[in-house]
Amino acid sequence: MANNITVIKKADIEIRVIRNLCIGAGTCVVYAPSTFDLDEDNIAIIKSGNWDRLEKIFAAAESCPTLAIELYVKGKKVYPK
Repeated sequence: MANNITVIKKADIEIRVIRNLCIGAGTCVVYAPSTFDLDEDNIAIIKSGNWDRLEKIFAAAESCPTLAIELYVKGKKVYPK
């Protein structure tokens, strides 16, 4: 994990948050509250524990206005294309 990118993988899903792109809009938290939260700097973080369903995580990534969330499934980048 680089200081600028947070990478967490569970089973076939890998989520990356590019921290310097995040503006703290919080839409990821609205769409996938069990997967995302905002830290003390108002930057998206990936939670531990049980994540939301893939559909919700995908919607959260799509909702990010700065494309700060990348989503991979089975090693293939599915968002953004």
